[in-house]
Amino acid sequence: MNLQTFLTLLVVGSIVGLISTFAGKSAKTQLPLNLAVAIAGAFVGWFIFTEVSRTALQVLFAIGGSLVLLWLVRVIKK
Repeated sequence: MNLQTFLTLLVVGSIVGLISTFAGKSAKTQLPLNLAVAIAGAFVGWFIFTEVSRTALQVLFAIGGSLVLLWLVRVIKK
């Protein structure tokens, strides 16, 4: 993983975490948790599909990974 990929995943995960916090019914105090989970999801999604896809698809899978992990955290917390 090069620096550009690392920074891209960090930004993608952060954006998804912010959107999740403000679009969902999350309290603003859950912002750090949502950011951490979304960033982790972006990295997980990227690692899972690195060998299968190209860069554009890697970003989409990173977004998907972020969303899946955020959803799992919400389901577990209920």
